[in-house]
Amino acid sequence: MEKLYKDHKDRAEFYIVYIREAHPSDGWAMPQNEKQGINVKQPKTYEERCKVASECIKKMNLTIPALVDDMSDTAEKGYSGWPDRFFIVGKDGKLSYVGGQGPRGFKPDEVEEELKKLPKIEEKKSK
Repeated sequence: MEKLYKDHKDRAEFYIVYIREAHPSDGWAMPQNEKQGINVKQPKTYEERCKVASECIKKMNLTIPALVDDMSDTAEKGYSGWPDRFFIVGKDGKLSYVGGQGPRGFKPDEVEEELKKLPKIEEKKSK
């Protein structure tokens, strides 16, 4: 994702939308998480979710701007983003690309081809 962002941020605005934990330690925990020292409980409040999202972004050294889904999981439910998914929204507000659900449907090369078709964003000139 970082490479897509760095290579195409002049064509599109990028956001990561952090949703509920897929494999919390107090839920559907995965052995590989334990091996990697990942011990994250499912956040119970929006503040907790924001804190977990912030820690995740720091640990992964992400520079893409991030948004955090609400506790009703509105974005996750509306876009079926669990566990991960790519979308490209056109200037008209309509979806111009809908990727498959990850991990099998997560195809960065396919997204890159779609991003290459977009015109570069004109820089705003200050007066």
